[in-house]
Amino acid sequence: PVLSYIRIAEDPSKINQVRIDKAQADALIGCDLVVSSSPKASSTFRPGSTRAVINTTEMSTADFVRYRDASIRADDRVKAIEQVIGAHNLSTVAANTIAESLLGNTIYANVLMLGYAWQSGLVPVSLEAIGRAIELNGVEVDRNKEAFGWGRLAAGNPEFVKEQVSGPKPVTEKDETLDQIIQRRAEFLIDYQNHALAERYHNLVNRVRSAEEHLAPSGSLELTEAVARAYFKLLAYKDEYEVARLHTATGFLEKIRRDYGNKVKVNFHLAPPLLTRGVDARGRPRKRTFGPWMILAFRILAKMRGLRGTPFDLLGLSAERKMERELIVEFEELVEQLLSGLGAENLIEATEIVSLIMNIRGYGPVKEEAVKKIRGEISERLGNFSQITGIAA
Repeated sequence: PVLSYIRIAEDPSKINQVRIDKAQADALIGCDLVVSSSPKASSTFRPGSTRAVINTTEMSTADFVRYRDASIRADDRVKAIEQVIGAHNLSTVAANTIAESLLGNTIYANVLMLGYAWQSGLVPVSLEAIGRAIELNGVEVDRNKEAFGWGRLAAGNPEFVKEQVSGPKPVTEKDETLDQIIQRRAEFLIDYQNHALAERYHNLVNRVRSAEEHLAPSGSLELTEAVARAYFKLLAYKDEYEVARLHTATGFLEKIRRDYGNKVKVNFHLAPPLLTRGVDARGRPRKRTFGPWMILAFRILAKMRGLRGTPFDLLGLSAERKMERELIVEFEELVEQLLSGLGAENLIEATEIVSLIMNIRGYGPVKEEAVKKIRGEISERLGNFSQITGIAA
C-alpha cells in the first residue's frame, strides 16, 4: 500500500483495529514526501505530539509526465508537517541519496528509513527482532541489514554519514568551463552518430565564439554557451536509433541484471512509428509490449544510426522526426541571422533568443505544442532584435 497503518502492542488482544484514527498517530516513517504530506496521512497527526522521520528525496509523480515544469514543492510540504507536529518532533533525511551512494541502489532507502526511525526511538521493537524479520524475509539479507545500520548511523552520527556520502566532490555541469561544455557534447555526438555531426556542431559554435570574442573582451561568452547548449539539444534528438543505443551501449542491461539477477525478464513498452496503431485516451500513440527479443533488435538498430537523416532513414519519415530535422536547420539559420546584426548592444537579446530553444521538451504532442509556442516567441523576439540592430527579421 502507498500508506500503511501499523499498530504495535505487547499483546495482540490490545489491538482492536488496524487503521489509525484522526489525530492518533504516535509516529510517522515518511518514505515518500508526497504521501507523508497528503491529507489522508496528515489527518492522523496529533498536533505537537506525533513524531516523524521524513525522506526528503523528491519522488516523481504523474504531474511530472503531464507537466514538464511540475514541482512537488518539497520545502512547503516539510514545513506543513512541521507546523502541525512541531519542529522538535520532525527529523529529515535524504534516504535515497545515502542508499544510492553507500549501497549502490535507492531500493534500500525504505529499510534505511526504518533504521533511522528505530535509532530515533520511533519503533518499539527490539533490534534482534528486526534483524530476524529481515532474515525471514529472505531478500538481500546482508544488504538490508547494512541499510538498516546506515539508517541508525544517519540518526546517531549524521556528520559521519554525510562525510561518507560526500567523498570526492564530482565535477558538475555548473563547474564546467565553456571548453568542457563544448567538448563533452561533441564527444557525445560522435557516439550518437558520427564525427561529421560533431564537426558540424563545432563549426557553428566556433563561428559564434569568434564573433562574440570581438564584442566581449572581458571574456564573458554567454551567447556562445547558449548556442553550444541549444544546438546540441537539437542535434541529439532522441529517436529510435538513440533509444536503441542507450539500451545496449550504456550499461543499462548490466545494471538491471546486477540489481535483479541474471534471470530477470525485461519487457519494453514502446510506440514504434511504423507499428503503432491508434492513440490512447490522451491522444498519444498507443504503446505495445515487446519481450526480451527487443534487445537483439535494439543492438541491430543502434548499429544503423549512421542512416539517421539520410535518404535511407525509413524511421525518419514520421512527422515528428521531420520536425526535429527542420528545427536544426531553422536554428542554424537563426544563428546566422543573429550573427549578421550582432553587436555589443544586443548580445543579451541574442542570448535570450537562443536560450528559448531549451524550453522545447517532451515527446509527441507535448513536443509539438512546445515547438509551436517557441517558434512564435522567437519570431516575436526577432522583431525586437531587428529594431535594435536595424536588420530585417
